[in-house]
Amino acid sequence: MAQTASAPSSMGGPGSGSGEPSLALGEFMTGRQKFLLMNSLMLCMFVSALDQSIIATAMPKILADLGGFKLLSWVFTTYLLSSTVVVPVVGKLSDMFGRKPFLLAGIALFVGASAAAGAAPSMLFLIGARTVQGVGGGLIFSCVFATMGDLFTPIQRAKYMGYFISSFTIASLIGPAVGGFLTDGPGWRWCFYINLPVGVIAMIFIWFNLPATKKGGRLSDVDFAGAALLGVATTALMLALVWAGERFGWGAPETVGLFGVAGALVLAFLWQESRHPNAILPLALFRNRTFVYGCLIVSCMGTGLFGAVQFLPTFLQTALGSSATASGLISTPQAVGLLVSSIIGGQIVARTGRFKYTVLVGASLTAISAFLLTTMDEHTIPWHISVYMVISGLGGGMIGPLMSVVIQNSVSHEFMGVATSSRQFFMQISQVIGVAVFGVIFTTSYSTTFTDETARVREAIPAVAYAEFQDPTLALDPARYAAVRATVLALPDGRGESVLAEALGAQKDAVTVGIRRLFFVSLGIGVVMMFLAATIREVPIRSTFRPSAEEMVGGA
Repeated sequence: MAQTASAPSSMGGPGSGSGEPSLALGEFMTGRQKFLLMNSLMLCMFVSALDQSIIATAMPKILADLGGFKLLSWVFTTYLLSSTVVVPVVGKLSDMFGRKPFLLAGIALFVGASAAAGAAPSMLFLIGARTVQGVGGGLIFSCVFATMGDLFTPIQRAKYMGYFISSFTIASLIGPAVGGFLTDGPGWRWCFYINLPVGVIAMIFIWFNLPATKKGGRLSDVDFAGAALLGVATTALMLALVWAGERFGWGAPETVGLFGVAGALVLAFLWQESRHPNAILPLALFRNRTFVYGCLIVSCMGTGLFGAVQFLPTFLQTALGSSATASGLISTPQAVGLLVSSIIGGQIVARTGRFKYTVLVGASLTAISAFLLTTMDEHTIPWHISVYMVISGLGGGMIGPLMSVVIQNSVSHEFMGVATSSRQFFMQISQVIGVAVFGVIFTTSYSTTFTDETARVREAIPAVAYAEFQDPTLALDPARYAAVRATVLALPDGRGESVLAEALGAQKDAVTVGIRRLFFVSLGIGVVMMFLAATIREVPIRSTFRPSAEEMVGGA
């Protein structure tokens, strides 16, 4: 039978039913129960992470069956959008009503949407299923990390966070291989169906191993208006960022209008939060310096690391001529570095109770890796890039997991879910912003450089053929490239070979310029992250579930 523990709201905060603090899970669970629950939570993480890495491998076959190439990005965008929007409200609700119902609901939604995606008759149906999947994924991630905060004291959390990250890393490493096996074997639909048995097992584990807790509050007390304002503002912002690059352009009325709507709704959200007694995101948290610095650091990491690295495969496959498989193998060591350093960094903090220098070393390593990546050109040896990615992973592993602990350590236990979901929210938003901004930098740099270097090519070949070279991935599409190549080689006086070589060389140069500029910006963000890490207030990681009054003042 599932365990149940009922407790009053902790710390006597908003919506509390008592001034007495409630017991955290870790204060009444045995060592065996903690072990079983920790593995249950890791299984939940594994399910969600495995899905993301599998689907990317299966997408070419999915497109071949369902069509809808122009909708490709939405398979990933809608998942990220729905998972981001749901995070803040889940954090607050789980603080009030416990993690268990929301974690179970998240797994159920994820499994049900996976079944629907596997049976998708069209691309639009698949996108709809992925949207629901994103809601489930957002519930899972928010509740897993918040439950970690309930289960272990901050000093213990630093020790175990690396092991949680390992489940995510292992899923990311084996996902592409599993995706390829399923796609080439029983078919791409099984890339979704595989989530069903694993998800059901995760639900059973959570049902029996996670006690039900309720800290107090009524559903009518929840700030649903604030949640709606933030959700619509987030949606408008993300759509503006995605559509600006894909459809309308940055100066188009649609893009400007969406940014305007997002800005107006953010102001309305801040006004709503300032007056609501049970705010979804209490503004008082932003008077806590450690909390603010922690959110800024993870935002820099999301923008600077995640945003820039997304374009590395394009450089590897176009400028260096690597295959898709080889480009994946070159980037894979980043995950290994992240796994190793997250475990080592966590152990260091668990032993010392101090985090500042570990995070500063991590920020320095990310800046060093960004600098090394600015040196890449078409003659770079691929394994050198793998080394750079290892350094990047080592840096990220010392930042991301530890900042979760630092942010949770900076607030009272009452706000554990809110603080955890805030960290996740800012990380995901910054990733979207990073991809959008770096996409503009990359495409603009490529277009300008290619145009400057190909005046003779532009005069020699038809405008339609020249326009095709404006796409750096032209050579990755054999049929399209063959048609353009034939047009160029048909030039009179035997000029075709030299013109084609000049155009291809200019493409490689332009891609190199674009990727270098990306990592120069990433380097700048890395320096900002180093500054934040150097100036963040060193609040010792506590060995109790609740901070003392002195510690709370110290974090402000």
